Amino acid sequence: MEFMANKLDLKVSFSFMKCRLYFILLFSVIQYSFFAQNYNLKVELIDNMIKAIDNHNQLEFKMYRNERSKNGFTDGKFYAKLNNKPYKLYIKNFKPKPGSEILYIKGQNDDKALINPNSFPYFSISLDPDNSILLAGGHHSVREAGFALFSNMFKLYKKNYGEELYNRITYHGMFKWNNRVCYKISIDYPDYSTKKYTPKNGETLYSISRDKLLNIGKLREYNEKYDDDEILDENDIIIIQSVYAKKAVIFIDKLNYFPIYQLIYDEEGLYEKYQYDDLNLDVNFKNEEFTKDFSEYNF
Repeated sequence: MEFMANKLDLKVSFSFMKCRLYFILLFSVIQYSFFAQNYNLKVELIDNMIKAIDNHNQLEFKMYRNERSKNGFTDGKFYAKLNNKPYKLYIKNFKPKPGSEILYIKGQNDDKALINPNSFPYFSISLDPDNSILLAGGHHSVREAGFALFSNMFKLYKKNYGEELYNRITYHGMFKWNNRVCYKISIDYPDYSTKKYTPKNGETLYSISRDKLLNIGKLREYNEKYDDDEILDENDIIIIQSVYAKKAVIFIDKLNYFPIYQLIYDEEGLYEKYQYDDLNLDVNFKNEEFTKDFSEYNF
């Protein structure tokens, strides 16, 4: 009888082990399937975002910015018309300097931006696009309006990180933001750091930021003794960061795949916030809309 009981116990134990193994295998398959779907979704989101940005040449939008400097956060808001190729930009400011206008066409007007200050001296002036007056406390010049910088950064990260890029991305699900249904993702860059850099003769902080797709605001902070457009030489040693940001949180519009809400973090916390409203991708601007004589402008 004892032998029969032990034999029965062995059968029960073996059946239990088979069930346990089955559930482990089933869980592993489900987990792998979820991981594969999640990974593929992240690849698809980034690819669609890049394609959307690259495939739309003429845009109009309102942009709100909130950027941190050593004096705290600075707000700004403007309406923009943008033609990416060739690069043409019209801006009308709401904040700061309400009513002021900027017209920049790459390669024209000695490659300077035309400004209607809507205040003293009450006439239009031309300034270098990187001039601090045009920055109005912000991080980026008018040369960087729109989404091209975002597209170029992700192309570079895909090249540099390969599949590892998608391991750094967390998909948080679908969220409704500003009455738009969006995919929410966050990206962490654990290799974010600073290092010394010896500039090539003729480089400036701005040219370095554009060539390496780095945050010009951070370069200013790290290298306060240099102006943005000051020509550096090989005897100078500056500090640069390894990548644009330590972390980014991005809301990608479900309908058009544009990153319409962006939260950018550095080593101290929130550093930049950009919000795009009333984004219109199906624009056919008239040629005169990028001239100072357009009837709706006051240059």
